[in-house]
Amino acid sequence: MPIRPAKFTEIPNLASISSAAFFDEDLFGRVMHPNRHQYPEDFKLFWLAWMRDHWYDWRHRFFVAYTEDEKSKDGTITGFAVWERQGEGAKKMELWRLDPRTTLRPLAKFTNTLTTYISPNRALDPTKANILSRSMPFCAHHWAGERSDNWYLSLLAVHPDYQGQGFGRELVAWGIREADAEGVHASVLSSEGNDKFYLTCGFEEVVGNACTGEGNPLGFEGVKGGSILFRFPKGA
Repeated sequence: MPIRPAKFTEIPNLASISSAAFFDEDLFGRVMHPNRHQYPEDFKLFWLAWMRDHWYDWRHRFFVAYTEDEKSKDGTITGFAVWERQGEGAKKMELWRLDPRTTLRPLAKFTNTLTTYISPNRALDPTKANILSRSMPFCAHHWAGERSDNWYLSLLAVHPDYQGQGFGRELVAWGIREADAEGVHASVLSSEGNDKFYLTCGFEEVVGNACTGEGNPLGFEGVKGGSILFRFPKGA
């Protein structure tokens, strides 16, 4: 299954794939977007904003899986992954402070703010918009110490029409290879029912759950899933 770096012009396509892949996922669907059935197109707005925000964070690497198509040199995109370099290795990916590209992420954030004002996401429960970031203090210790230096699978989405065909495995394999080559950890926060998939892809251990801890908003909402999995450096 071939993969390649994603293109900026493909962001709307990636947002559509995310909308389809996560429509019934517990956190992004039920909890964060309770009105998605009434406003299904608005669910895509969340993912468009997410893509724009992360695209210009230079610690992230976007890859797409695709089917080879004679009619299109880029093929049909079936899914994508976003891998984020964290820890010491991420510092090497930072731009020089006077690099003109440093203006792009603030511009993307402004675009997201303006878009939200003009076309609000009616599928979203505004009180849950930042629930994931509010939960991070309850599980951040899992990425402390030597585990802080890692490749983190920030997002993996395969369109339902192409799931179970190996596209997700190839997208996961990219980050596993990078982590092994650098001698660092790889990590992922799994949605419900996907622990076994990640364990067969090269992750080695479930080290905790992002929904646990007194006062954790994910636990309060009864979010399903949330396993934190790691692959350890070779020789560790």
